[in-house]
Amino acid sequence: MGMFDYKNYSSDDASQLVEDTSKLAAYTNSYNFFNFIPGVDALNLLGTLTGDLFANDTNVGIPDGWMELTSTDFGVSEDLVDHAGYFTIPSLYSGTALPGPQAKIFGQYDEAGDLVRINFNVAGTNAITDVLDYLNLNSREGVELYEPILEMVRDFALDNGLEATDVVFSGYSLGASVTNVLAAERENLVDGFFTESDFIAHAVPTVYDNGDVVLNVGYENDVTHRITGNEPDFLSAIQAMDFGFGNPDKEFSSTTDNFVLYNDVYASPIWDISPFTFLNIPTGWYAHINGITTDAISRVIDSSFYEDTKQDSAVIVSDLSAINRGMVWVEDDAAPTSSSHFGTSAFLIGTQYGDKIAGGNNFDYIDAGRGNDIIKAGIGVDHVDGGSGIDEVRIEGRGKEWDVYQMQDDTLFFVDKDGINLVEADNVESVSFNGEIASHINNYEITDTGLQDNRFLMKWFDNGDKEFLDHLEGSEGNDVLIGQTVFAREGNDTVTGTSKADILHAGRGDDVIMAMGGNDRVYGAEGDDFIDGGAGDDVLIGGVGNDTFVFDALSGNDVIKDFNNDSGYQDMLQFSSELFSDMTSLISNVVQSTTDVLITFNTTDYLTILNSTVDDVLASSVIV
Repeated sequence: MGMFDYKNYSSDDASQLVEDTSKLAAYTNSYNFFNFIPGVDALNLLGTLTGDLFANDTNVGIPDGWMELTSTDFGVSEDLVDHAGYFTIPSLYSGTALPGPQAKIFGQYDEAGDLVRINFNVAGTNAITDVLDYLNLNSREGVELYEPILEMVRDFALDNGLEATDVVFSGYSLGASVTNVLAAERENLVDGFFTESDFIAHAVPTVYDNGDVVLNVGYENDVTHRITGNEPDFLSAIQAMDFGFGNPDKEFSSTTDNFVLYNDVYASPIWDISPFTFLNIPTGWYAHINGITTDAISRVIDSSFYEDTKQDSAVIVSDLSAINRGMVWVEDDAAPTSSSHFGTSAFLIGTQYGDKIAGGNNFDYIDAGRGNDIIKAGIGVDHVDGGSGIDEVRIEGRGKEWDVYQMQDDTLFFVDKDGINLVEADNVESVSFNGEIASHINNYEITDTGLQDNRFLMKWFDNGDKEFLDHLEGSEGNDVLIGQTVFAREGNDTVTGTSKADILHAGRGDDVIMAMGGNDRVYGAEGDDFIDGGAGDDVLIGGVGNDTFVFDALSGNDVIKDFNNDSGYQDMLQFSSELFSDMTSLISNVVQSTTDVLITFNTTDYLTILNSTVDDVLASSVIV
């Protein structure tokens, strides 16, 4: 699974299609500005001149395996292509008298040189006259003007043995809106030939709200993304905006809604006080312009936690310049003008350079990427991957407050002695603690037996050396494990605790966890887990996945920390008939307590579900 999953494609094939269409859309959108400025060449030259200043190498171009198709390929007149190099479509308002909509068409070829896919890519706004086209996008007026060029594409596809499913429509900005219009009208155009085609758009203003047909990839902090929504006409779209042409940050089934491009403007105080409006070009449009050259989509796809993301996961990708990378922490910012997900679980992704990345107060995944990074784990349960480079993981509090375990592959687990916080750290080379400032300068060294305190002077009278503690560790396969401190790792495991206070971490996979007696801490981690806390007062954390929490007459005073905490996942509560005979009995024992839900089991025991509502809990409950 992954946030760019689409239709019935495998996750790998879908992400490749999104990556390819994003590059083709960027190329089409920037190929030529205002019909005379060679945009691609200018952007790539700028990237060369600025070197390492920005977060990625500027390489706007046609991806490998694709090539641009010309009028000669289609066997049509060169008059269908304008002097800027685009196929032209008549304008609803000016016909052919003034420049109207433009498109480029690309072909993908296999190793044998056979055509396997066609991309119809609509250009974004690159002339003043294009602004008029926004007036009819919501109402879809004038869509019939695309019929002639679509007929050309259909005939070319059929002549090359392709079907509608081998055609993908895409575009950036204005072109993304046209892609959505074509998706909405696909059954009415060219006798419905393109009904089963693919539609993947980038930075879309006007939305066709059907996630089974179109995927719209864009950034939450791009003011144009989703701004005119799916209103029936332009006037309605204006009325649906916030005051002053502000983006209302609506959610749609076909759009990414919590994808943040963490750039210099977003990181600055200006963002928090600047109106998030279409009229605010210096800040509101920054991510929109930035989106043409960034490789953020590729970095998301290549991240170690990509398979755990969903379309509406909070994903924060660093795009900071060298000026800010060494000073600014990349994090899930409150961003009052644009963010709707602050405080939820987040996925944070770094660059190829040295980054500073910080988790929040929930359950976060951090992939620092390449470079020498400092990764600050937050409060909750964080999974950190330093990637390549020499990376430092910074843990909250002081070293004495944590137990540390090392796995056979050198993964470290930091477990809060007195709380429920846990940090899983892969590919890190040193450790510091937020409450020990000296360790930020002289990090703890990771040895074969523990953490070695290297703090200058401090280690002589406050030695913080820590030995790795004993534990039971699973394998990459499906294990059956019984113990008090268990890290099951990969596979679909069965983990059983003891009568004591256990620490049970199931790792990646669809696991069964039975904590038995004692006051236990249970971490489901990644996967669809089945979690039974057993007797005792337990803290239960499912992690990402569709988890099922099980309760019966033996259950004590349990707490679920992350119920339905991750966007796109659906947790369940399973109660035995010994506790509640039917839903009516359950309902009578459920109450809202501020932001939490309390379910009374008997006179002494109850379940607390943090940050939930009664409606959500009941909708996710079954009795067996």
